[in-house]
Amino acid sequence: MHEKHRDHGPGSGANASRKISGARRWMLAVAAALGLCVTAPGSEAAAQPHSLSAELWGQLEPNAGMIVLEGSTRKNPYVDAEGLIWAGAGSPQLGLRDNQMTVEALVLTLKLRDPKGISDTRLGRFMLSTGAVRAMHVDGGHMILRAPSKTNFEIFGGVPVEGDIEGRRYDWVAGGRISQGLGKLGVLGGSYYNRFNAGQRSDEEVGADFALRAAHWLDMSAKFSWEIVNPGLAEVLATISSATATGKFRGEIFATKRSPTRMLQQTSLFTVLGDPGTLRTGANLFWRAAPRLDFWVEGAAAESQNTWGWSGYFRSVLRTDDEGNGSVLGEIRRQAISSVSNWTGFRVAAVIPIYKDHDNSVGLMPEVEVVLPDERSAETGKVWPWGRLAMRYQHVKGWTLAAAAEASSTQNVRVDVRALARVAYQHTWRGNR
Repeated sequence: MHEKHRDHGPGSGANASRKISGARRWMLAVAAALGLCVTAPGSEAAAQPHSLSAELWGQLEPNAGMIVLEGSTRKNPYVDAEGLIWAGAGSPQLGLRDNQMTVEALVLTLKLRDPKGISDTRLGRFMLSTGAVRAMHVDGGHMILRAPSKTNFEIFGGVPVEGDIEGRRYDWVAGGRISQGLGKLGVLGGSYYNRFNAGQRSDEEVGADFALRAAHWLDMSAKFSWEIVNPGLAEVLATISSATATGKFRGEIFATKRSPTRMLQQTSLFTVLGDPGTLRTGANLFWRAAPRLDFWVEGAAAESQNTWGWSGYFRSVLRTDDEGNGSVLGEIRRQAISSVSNWTGFRVAAVIPIYKDHDNSVGLMPEVEVVLPDERSAETGKVWPWGRLAMRYQHVKGWTLAAAAEASSTQNVRVDVRALARVAYQHTWRGNR
């Protein structure tokens, strides 16, 4: 089903205000480095690309506004900088402070590369994801060292970002990963990390991962992690995929197992609510039936709250031109897990080009979804519809203008109508030689 991301989660801990000045200092330092990389005179190296984008987004009922600034630069082959900052104000329904500006840096990173490719270093605020280590938003550093034997050593550390620019005191995370390349076959790795929350050990995990190409048409990958603080399996992900040389068919068998409470920090109150765990296993298939026609199908068995069920979908996409500027999508979904979630969903969406020349393009994008719950009542409703009609204008020089109106009805809200607008600009250029 279509997921509308409404929770921006700008929360902070009890000691957040004590750290704000320090957080701002390092952010200003990274921002200054980014600015210097962009504006400094050109070196003798070949000109490197720079990019800058700005996006303004607004919504009515509930009211919300947001501006997003993103930039990146490569002054020379061995130094990169990138930043992504957003500011917003609006309704608490969207996780924003009521009528107060919320500012957050999602990414502010300086990347350094060794000229011989021996090491890579990241400093600043970034998303950390390596091996079996679950993705984390971190203020800190990440270094990779490469040995001639194809052995890689990774170390990382810093302060977890808890949804706010301010962070929290006495929080830190540190760990590392060792991986070994297996030639053309793939890679094998082991990882460890330890995280503290408000000065207390929150979670500690060890993990292993591998990725193998058994044949030119067969790939396998897996990773698992074990929680030490609250002993038990935290996460297992495994896939076996195969594709034809032409890409006409691609199939995958997968299995995932997650323990929600072990993946929470052990200082979280939610850890006392039990450990139902989740298990999902199944297969999917992609088929390019024609140059402009694709099909996807997936079926999976799922376990939740000690109850088994199944889920699946069938999706088709028809492109109306060779460039893929226009398309029509149809989708049917079914989820049936007894006493947890039982519904059938239908979705139709389209991208309709209505005007295009050398510099400009205009498109219409209608989308409709309908969910039929198995259990219907006067309180929850018998049908949950959602629909949106949007129009988008794009200019070859990087401007994008879009406006949309959407309406929905759910088991919680009888009628929800809102209007949205978006203005975006993106520019890429090359520095002076």
